[in-house]
Parts: sequence; structure tokens; C-alpha cells
Amino acid sequence: MANTWQTITLGATYLATKHMLDVFNAAASARYIRIYKAFLFNNGTAAVVGVLNTARCNIITASAAGSAVVPIAHDTTNTALDANTTAGTGRIITVGNIVRQLLHSPDEPTVSVLDWDALGTLVPFAEIWNAGYGDATIQPITCRAGENRGFSIQSITQTVGSGDFEILFTDAGS
Repeated sequence: MANTWQTITLGATYLATKHMLDVFNAAASARYIRIYKAFLFNNGTAAVVGVLNTARCNIITASAAGSAVVPIAHDTTNTALDANTTAGTGRIITVGNIVRQLLHSPDEPTVSVLDWDALGTLVPFAEIWNAGYGDATIQPITCRAGENRGFSIQSITQTVGSGDFEILFTDAGS
């Protein structure tokens, strides 16, 4: 079984075209990173009214600067990630391919109304990428050793509010 990791950024502030969270495997890495799931949670508490945001899931070919995010091991005995496998928020990214584009509502959720804003706080509705949705024959996005490749969640149009973002991935020798 491959080592499983999760990278999370909480309360990330939206900006137009900002890469809210990414995982990147630089060419110098000797490891294989496989992206299985990504989440965009509408957990902002500031008033944002009547706005729809376009967001994207991207395969990326470069990542630099920004703020580092430390991935969390699912098992405390996992071998440490290769130093060339990094995660971050607000980094300067080169997009290779857009693999999904979606609309979501960043309006603040309320306790009293079950609407689109509130549904975005729940796991099944916040999941924006899943490698196969239970079909084991679907390949995850794979970032091979010796190549510059990664995955990002990018806000395209949103300029106010905040959200929580997660990427679930594995790390293996091949």
C-alpha cells in the first residue's frame, strides 16, 4: 500500500486566478505522487452575497513562491515525502491542462437554510475531483519521478471571501 497524505489549507482568501492549493512533484523527485481526491469547502463566514465563482482543477508543470503547506501523513510510520514534493497556496503556477472547471457558490452558509451555499460545507458536495469514484480501473493523476508535474485547485473569478481546500494523494517508489 502506498503512503497516503492529505494537504489542507483553511480559510484561504480568494483572489482572481489564485491557485488556492497545489501539490507539486519536481523533476528531481525520486517518488511517484498520485492525486486521488480534491475538495473545495464553502466554509467562509464573511458575508458574500449573490456571487458564483468559476474554479478549476489543473495539471500543473511548475510551482514556485507562495506559502508552503505541510502535508499530513495518514499513518505516522509513512516515510517522509521527498524534499522535491511540495504543497502550497498562492504559489506561482504554470498550468499544463485544465481537467475540470466548475461553478460554486462562495456565499456564506447559514444554519437555517439548506441551500447551495450550505451544501458546499458537506463532504459529498465539496468533492470536486475523484479518481474514478470507486472504479479501481480508473487511473489517478500521476506525477512521476523525473518530471515536473502536479495538481492545483484554482479560483478563477472570486475576489472576496475564503474557503477550505484539501488534496488527497499517495506517495510511492513506482
